[in-house]
Amino acid sequence: MPPTRGPSGATAPDDGVQFATRVLGLTHISVRLLPSSEVGPEPLDIPCSGHNVYVDLMADGTVPVILRALRAEVVSREEFQPDGVVIAPLPGPSVSFAEDLADARRRGLENYQPMLVPDHEILLDETPPVVRTAVGDTGHPLHPSSALPLTVPVGEARRVVVAPYTEDRRLLTWRLTAEVTYAGNRAEPAWTLKTTAETTMRVFTPGGSEGRFSPAHDVSDHWAPVDRRRR
Repeated sequence: MPPTRGPSGATAPDDGVQFATRVLGLTHISVRLLPSSEVGPEPLDIPCSGHNVYVDLMADGTVPVILRALRAEVVSREEFQPDGVVIAPLPGPSVSFAEDLADARRRGLENYQPMLVPDHEILLDETPPVVRTAVGDTGHPLHPSSALPLTVPVGEARRVVVAPYTEDRRLLTWRLTAEVTYAGNRAEPAWTLKTTAETTMRVFTPGGSEGRFSPAHDVSDHWAPVDRRRR
């Protein structure tokens, strides 16, 4: 099954096209809501915590464009019950006992994209949410060249990778805002996104009475901040 891509969008100032922005997403684990009067006519896949969000900024005009900062806010937290889980198959040996399953895996592997280590992580459970530089086990930034503010030269584009993180197993609706400046002007394109910590996965141990919840970063390459990982 191919990785799920999130919503995208583009924004340009009213006084002439000087820049364009868009947001894309990549997840290897998402939970699915089936069509309903509330969801709509198509299934809705919710990317699990730690997925990739790509913020692309293009300087399409005659002046450089600067991505000053990224902000996040949580719009709502709602109780919900996933109807299923969607998992992107990882490369490697596998066993399929049905021809249609083998074909589905083949298509999934053809579309497989690895998750990227983020430039910034977004702690959605903080009040207000915190956007901070992603660091490794040594405490040093993983991608110093993507530090904000980030200047995009005329005619070029830059991509910043962020990873929203939550331990809340409810359905989170959140908003990502980019602070952009160019030639003394300012713009703040924003996107409304969704995520959840829920994976529907549990880990069972011999003699254990209940399964332990398994977050996405325990079973995939979804991101978790260093200080939030299970020791």
